[in-house]
Amino acid sequence: MATRKKKSPPSVTWLRRLRQRLTSRMACFVWGAIFGNAILSQPIQPLNLILEPPENMLSAASREWLDTLRAGIRSLSTSFTGAAVDVLREQATDFIPPASAPAAPPAPSATAAHGEFAACYDQFPAQRPLQVSAISTQWAPLALCSDAFAVLYSGLTKTPMVVVEKLSRARLQKAAGIERTDQFYADTRIPAAWRAALGDYQGSGFDRGHLSAAANQPSSTAMAQSFALSNMVPQDPTHNRKLWSKLESDTRKYALRAAGNVYVFSGPLHEGNTQTVGRSAVWIPSHLFKLVYDETGQRAWAYVLPNRADAQITRPMDYASFVQRTRWSLLDGLPVTGSLR
Repeated sequence: MATRKKKSPPSVTWLRRLRQRLTSRMACFVWGAIFGNAILSQPIQPLNLILEPPENMLSAASREWLDTLRAGIRSLSTSFTGAAVDVLREQATDFIPPASAPAAPPAPSATAAHGEFAACYDQFPAQRPLQVSAISTQWAPLALCSDAFAVLYSGLTKTPMVVVEKLSRARLQKAAGIERTDQFYADTRIPAAWRAALGDYQGSGFDRGHLSAAANQPSSTAMAQSFALSNMVPQDPTHNRKLWSKLESDTRKYALRAAGNVYVFSGPLHEGNTQTVGRSAVWIPSHLFKLVYDETGQRAWAYVLPNRADAQITRPMDYASFVQRTRWSLLDGLPVTGSLR
């Protein structure tokens, strides 16, 4: 006779799970109530949670502690955010390739004949401006035209690479009657990521050194344009106010005596370790140069001076020596038959 298999009793696993969940949730509620009543000014009541703001249920000591905690968190957040921004800015300056910066806005009146300097090609010898396309994109080059000078600007250094101006007796006679303005400003023609700000120079210990001198400007508009930071480099104050000022004055004296136009190229050199000023990381030049070209006399000479207070004006170098020293062939294709005697 066959035997029947006994049915196994129903599983109680679900009962066990339900009991565990209820127990754990009840424990959380109990401990929460104990902790809450310890810091609250009154026992937890459901109606209080609806009618009263949560902070009103805290005791005075607990509210004071909470306010202190919040103030500490805000202070820490502000400090961390400021430090993080500084670090990110420095890292961006150090590690982001200049080629990844926003594209330079094209000159609105550019032509095939004169390239990006079409609006100020007459500031260059033989009306042959520099070719921005020949400059490595690592420098983030940009052409800027003003009424009385032209700037080949670098979005990497946040300074000019070369500033060119055409001096003549007539121009300098006009400039003698123009009042200096001293109204420095950031050049908004330049993309924000590429330009220097006024705050970069504040407290830096460096002057905002002109490359096209204010005293060379033949009109009020040109004078105002010369105070754009796109015409400035961080310059040692003594160097700027004594040595560089004397070079500018000597060049004007020569141009007043010259038979024709005298073209002046001024710019910075960056040798050795790069140092910067300000949040925008404006590069501090190690040296400054000034190349003078007498178009009529076909003569050129130059000075390359350390950007230091103890620098001295030395005997000018000829054009070939200047090119070898700086690697700037600024008079390429132009006749140069002599130097300053």
